[in-house]
Amino acid sequence: MAHISGLQGGAINPNAGNVIRPPTGEGQPAARPGESRQPQIANGTVVDGLVVGKDGEAYQVRIGTNLLNARSTVQLFIGQRFRAVWDSSATPPLLRLQQADLAVLSRFSGRDQQIALALLTRGLPVKEDVIWSLRQQWSQSGGDPAKLGALAELWARGMEMTEGNVALLSWYMELSPDMAMQIWKKLREKLRSRKFSSPRELLEALKDDDDPDVGNFLKAHSLAGKPARSGLDPTMLLAPAWWPIDDGENEPMMAKVSFSSDEKGDRQVWWVSFVMEGNSIGPVVGDVMTNSKALSVNIRMENESKVHVVRDNIQTLRDDLSELPLALQHIGVGVLAREERYGASNHGLDMEA
Repeated sequence: MAHISGLQGGAINPNAGNVIRPPTGEGQPAARPGESRQPQIANGTVVDGLVVGKDGEAYQVRIGTNLLNARSTVQLFIGQRFRAVWDSSATPPLLRLQQADLAVLSRFSGRDQQIALALLTRGLPVKEDVIWSLRQQWSQSGGDPAKLGALAELWARGMEMTEGNVALLSWYMELSPDMAMQIWKKLREKLRSRKFSSPRELLEALKDDDDPDVGNFLKAHSLAGKPARSGLDPTMLLAPAWWPIDDGENEPMMAKVSFSSDEKGDRQVWWVSFVMEGNSIGPVVGDVMTNSKALSVNIRMENESKVHVVRDNIQTLRDDLSELPLALQHIGVGVLAREERYGASNHGLDMEA
């Protein structure tokens, strides 16, 4: 689990490397339509949460079943999981780093502290050799503070920290929901208008599309989905991608999506696995399997009491999937096993889009 980290008196941006003065304003639980406001969290409580929204320097976070407004001593990204001390004496409440995190940061100064913070907020090891490696790459890239977050993400996956890869991830990490939705609309139109012999062939063709946004979006997905280095927690890396949903509000959602494939004799099978956080139904894990001719879908939910919500809407999902040139063989809905919760896919991560 990543830990919120930072310094007193301001918030350090692990991507930009600058000190940001905390925002001011009244803090209160964030209520959505149909939801009641939740009880306040006791001051000094260590909380685990998920960043679900951002407005300037303020965040909307989900802690347990509570949706709350807060600010942080470090810059966070939407989709990030965190562990922090809840300071309700501040207005709005403040997510502060723990003493253990302060102790780690105190070992470094200057640029090395910025690198340490970028690693710490992602749940990555803060070690001298890692700091040295990133310092070298950061210097070679001109020391641009805006590139530090992307460099840390590439290091975590063992990917080349080239100028092109850094530029792709930096762009990807700054996409707004509106920008992501516009790109997805373009991508959907292209998917519907093209024929393909395999998912891999189609995705490779789209990466070289004439529209640079579509190609860059898919290439960045590919980088973001590469497996983590051995021993690292893959669920704590880059923020999940924006994926389109149709809930009448024309808004995208956040989901971690991984792709993998396997060859069995002369046959090849592809898997698409995803983890998402529903506003009202909680965490959902799913797997989609295809051999380029047929399709099988399995959906598991953490909140057993909400399984019926998905089952009641299975026909809508069937109708949506019927638009694909693949025969739908199976859709299953069940309860999420404990070992699957917030973890990686059962299949190896090998992102193709």
